[in-house]
Amino acid sequence: MLTESQLHQFAEQGYLVVPDVLSEEELDPVVDEYEAALGRAARRQRELGNLTSTRAELAFADRYTALITENPDVFYYLGISLPLDYEELDPELVRVHTGPALFDLLRHPALLDIVEPIVGPEIALNPVLQARLKPPQRLLTGAMASYSNVGATTWHQDFGAVMDDAIDTNMLTVWVAMTDATEDMGCLVVQPGSHREGTLTLHCPGVANPAENYIPRAMLDRHSIAPVPLPCTRGTLVLLSKYTEHGALPNVSDQLRWSFDLRYQPAGQPTGRPAFPSFLLRSRSDPDREVTDPAEYAAAWEATRGRILAGEMDGPLYEQGRWLKNRDNPVCA
Repeated sequence: MLTESQLHQFAEQGYLVVPDVLSEEELDPVVDEYEAALGRAARRQRELGNLTSTRAELAFADRYTALITENPDVFYYLGISLPLDYEELDPELVRVHTGPALFDLLRHPALLDIVEPIVGPEIALNPVLQARLKPPQRLLTGAMASYSNVGATTWHQDFGAVMDDAIDTNMLTVWVAMTDATEDMGCLVVQPGSHREGTLTLHCPGVANPAENYIPRAMLDRHSIAPVPLPCTRGTLVLLSKYTEHGALPNVSDQLRWSFDLRYQPAGQPTGRPAFPSFLLRSRSDPDREVTDPAEYAAAWEATRGRILAGEMDGPLYEQGRWLKNRDNPVCA
């Protein structure tokens, strides 16, 4: 559990670094699972004629970097939430990774113990989840270079990624370092205290990548204190309020920087992504209601994928209009 001092810092600053929560032995099964998933993706894309080689001789980080730079579509096999741009994608790429090792990470007791003092005893998994596997930035070109899961992460607030129905939801981001994240490797950078305004800062619509909305420099410069970089070692967690302004530095190293953005909230509150499934991972009042079976987790996502591809969704997956209206705003120039 978090100490009173840690909870005070989170409340005052809008972020908290909790070092060395997860051990090598706890993270290695996720790495093994991703190595297998990357192999399947490579074989499938090679089968479709979209890769010259599966690069099977390479270790995971080098293999991923080689594959993603040849064919960015490989990343769609590794994401942990369904893509929002599904209408523009081949159905082959409308997918989500739901392996049992990932599911065990999502509901890891040590992680939920840290979440509980902030979210409460009934903890649901918010479906706005991100896997960020970032090769050296110099190797990326085109839209992939500005895609925040692979290239640069623009300044933003996490509430900007959900619909307005979640305005009163106590959504907590838990950033998990799967590798070290030094400043050279592109660690997180936060604006301390920015959450205290309790409002959604003006974002501009993405340029090279339309989905990558960002807080413009003019808005960031209104703060009187400088942003703070948060270098982390593998297994460290970073907690973020939904209103905390943050981004990530570019990966100017020669190494892969890998992290997960996980989001939790009190059960029963709107998720801001109503088309996607949410899961009760901890219930102090009724533990029998908890989702503990990775097959149930995977099946719920697959059912959602099927409804999306069949055109059975009642409304949009996400409302981009709030940012598109700022296209002609001078601060977005």
